[in-house]
Order: sequence, then C-alpha cells, then structure tokens
Amino acid sequence: MPGLGAAHRAARPPRTLRHLDSAAAGRSSTAVLDAVAAHTRREAEAGGYVAAAEAAGVLDGARAAVRTLLGWDEDGHGDGHGGGHEGSVAWTHSAHDALLHVLLARPGGPPRTVLRARGEYGPNLTLLASVGASAPALPAPDAPGPHRLDPADLAAALRARRPDLVHLTWLGSHAGTVQPVPELVAVCARAGVPVVVDAAQALGHLDVRLPLTGDLAGADVVVYATSRKWLAGPRGVGLVAASPGSAWRGRLGDRSEGHVAGRVGLAAALAEHLALGPERVRAGLAAVGRAVREGLADVPGWTVVEDAAEPSATVTLRPDRDDVDVLAVRARLLAEHGTVTTAAARERAPEEMTRDVLRVSGHLDTTAGDVAALAAALTAVTGR
Repeated sequence: MPGLGAAHRAARPPRTLRHLDSAAAGRSSTAVLDAVAAHTRREAEAGGYVAAAEAAGVLDGARAAVRTLLGWDEDGHGDGHGGGHEGSVAWTHSAHDALLHVLLARPGGPPRTVLRARGEYGPNLTLLASVGASAPALPAPDAPGPHRLDPADLAAALRARRPDLVHLTWLGSHAGTVQPVPELVAVCARAGVPVVVDAAQALGHLDVRLPLTGDLAGADVVVYATSRKWLAGPRGVGLVAASPGSAWRGRLGDRSEGHVAGRVGLAAALAEHLALGPERVRAGLAAVGRAVREGLADVPGWTVVEDAAEPSATVTLRPDRDDVDVLAVRARLLAEHGTVTTAAARERAPEEMTRDVLRVSGHLDTTAGDVAALAAALTAVTGR
C-alpha cells in the first residue's frame, strides 16, 4: 500500500536510521509529539492538575477510541469512563504495570491458578509468580515453537481443571504468530472462566475486535496494552480495558502519578489510527510482513520462522549456526549499517524458544529498499 506508507512517512520526522523495530517502539508522528509538548507546556503554565483537568475530554475521547477498536462501544455513546453499558478503560504506566493492576484488582484477591500458553512472555511469567499464582501451560507439541493455540486443547484443559483465569497473548514478543483470540475467548465464555488478554503487540497492528455477541456473549474479558509499539504513541503509557459485565469493571481506575502528557499523546495516536482506518492499517502491515519474510527468505545462514502469509508485520529470523551471537549481530547492524532491529533472547519465551533470534518489525513506511538493505547487511555481517 504505497499511499498508506507515504502518508505514514510524511506524518513523522525524517528518520536518521533504518527503523525496523516497531514491535519495540514505533516512531511517533509529529502530531503526537506536538500533543505531548503542548500538554507539557500547559503543565508549566497552569500547573499539572489544572492541565490534567483540562485534558479530561481528550482522554475520554481516547477511551472511546479504545472501546471502538475492541468492538465494545462502536457507536461512541457513553460517558467515557464506562458509566453506561460499554467497557471501561483506564490508563496505566505500561503493559507490565497493567497486568499487575489486573492481578491485584481481581475480586477475591490475586489469582491462585492461571492457565496460559507454553510460549508466554517471560516477564509475564515472572509477574504471575510474584503474586503467588501457579501458571500451568496449555498442552503444546514437543517440536520447537512458535505454536498456534488450539481452542479444542483449551476447552479440554478447562474441563480437566478450572483455573481462576486464562491469560492469552494475542501476538508474542518472540514470534509473529497470531493467536486465534476470539475463538479462545469463546471457549472461556462457554466455560464461565475470565480471560485476560495481552494485546501489547496487537493493538494498532491486528484486528482486536471482541464483540460480546454470539459465541462471545457473556465473556468476562480484560484487555491490556501499551502505547509505544504499533500505535507509535509515547513511552510510559499503557491501558487496560474491562468488558461490560466483567468482574473487573469498576475496579480498574487510572494509575496515579501518571504521564498525562503521554496519555494525551496516545489520544492523538489513537485518533490518527482511526483516521487512517484500522482495516487499511492491518492490511498494510500484513503486506509489509509478507514482503519482509519473502525478501529475507534467501539470506544465507538465517531461517524465517513464520509462514510467509502470517498476517503480522513481526518477522523472526533464527540463525542456522550455533555460533552466531544474535546480540552482536544486532549491534553491528546498528553501528555499521544504520539499521534498528531487536535481538530477542530466550528469556522472552523461556519454555518455547530454543535459542536467541533476530526480530524485524517494519511499519507502514517500510520499503522494498529497506528490506534489500537489511538482507545485504545480514549477509555482510554473518555470511560465509
């Protein structure tokens, strides 16, 4: 989608590096940067609390945008805080902070048992352990991952042992495999088990609609995410949304001492995303992911992990040789070739990853020239 890519590029300051790392932190637009700066200046002029009160309407609009993306308030009606029948949205400091907020705010106290995937994000596992939760994994094949979860396996696991909640990660940090979250949430709804969804890599990237009708009717869903990745909002801002009728609804308030200017910037990023059109953005990012996978498929010494047609822009490269230091490769790509990527260590998914990998995550402005340059750089750095 050249037109969409050109619009994305034109809306941002010119890049000084070849940025292929949106899964870590997207490049914010000029409008987002201006919104953050304007609120920060207003804090200096009128005081932080006055400025925050003045921004309340903007932040309510951002809450409505989140609900629209989730399919929980598509007509935009409600009081912004979830006072009607729509889902509620609260601001946190990050996705990690959002998950902690959810676990501690659970009615009855932190969960004792959380069912999750074998490929769960390592820091999430650490956080679950820190609140005393046992976190058994769903069954998965013995072969190396990444594995797409099977709704039938989840249903069988819930019949065998009912957990306090199920935790799902829509798109992992270590691989671009998209999980069938709506189908998995439907399984949880039928079993009457609450589900918490990590959408840190999904919001602004994938179709995150979970309309609570049909198979999803009655689902108790909490979704959390971050600002800084695919939405390309400011760092230091996260969000958590509870579905209408969720046991968490009304228990998840805004985190205090928050980065209000960052939240205002996220509001601008959400508005841009809706203006571009979430469906167009999703299609554009899927096309970018396919182009990157195809463009890197023949780089010597590396294997693309995902199927070419996986509908995400996250591309994972696994080195073919055991002696390749992925962290050193990432450093050389940056220092010698001006290209930003991520060296994803095994700790990101300690039960599924067998070795470190290189993650490439271009956004809408990624070009064929960027992909060709990365292929040449990788060949220069590791080719023999």
